[in-house]
Amino acid sequence: MPISDRLLGVVIALAYGLERTKIGFLRLRVGVMVLSCLCAVYAAYLGWRAGFAPVHGTAIALCLLTSVVFLWAHQRHYMIFHEQPVPAASDVPGLRAEERLHVRGSGLFQVSDMTRYLVEVPTVFWTTRLADHILAAKVRALNILGVGIPSEERGWWYIFIEPKHVLAITAGQLCFGLGVRPAVCVQYKAQKGRQVAYLSCDSPEQRARLLEHLARAQVAHNGAHRN
Repeated sequence: MPISDRLLGVVIALAYGLERTKIGFLRLRVGVMVLSCLCAVYAAYLGWRAGFAPVHGTAIALCLLTSVVFLWAHQRHYMIFHEQPVPAASDVPGLRAEERLHVRGSGLFQVSDMTRYLVEVPTVFWTTRLADHILAAKVRALNILGVGIPSEERGWWYIFIEPKHVLAITAGQLCFGLGVRPAVCVQYKAQKGRQVAYLSCDSPEQRARLLEHLARAQVAHNGAHRN
């Protein structure tokens, strides 16, 4: 993966950390963006009073760039994913029904009536005997005196995917922070429309097992549907 993507992965991870962290009701990402805009306005005011100098233009540009980068990271869902063709492997051991696979997951998770977009959280993936795919993410919410991730988000969050709702399965690489991991992108239909879940793996071999399992589940579903 290009060095530029690795650098952007670090920026995205920082933006995600600020997005997830709150001071009271205010997300730090929003607070930093508001502060950046105020600093830009203040720099413009100083330039207007004392005469514009290169330092004023530089300060305004950096402040506005900060807000633009955070908006861009939010639009990218706080990750960089590149499709990567993977040759089919016939000797990959498949997953058994209910067998757990420990990966890292990203996507729109839910519990009760709450939903949260989580990125690269420890996730357990398995398929039930009824062929439904489940992603269970464990959130550890650190909160000190109202600063951090809200304590009500602590615990398990889930994504449920039925094979009939799977739209596409893509292999690739996912960049987040300093890490680049082999990953699988699953596009699926949900109540809130088209959604995307990412599963990043510890090794190419683990990704191969996951890909083979998902592909086999789709073949089985399509065959049963035709019958």
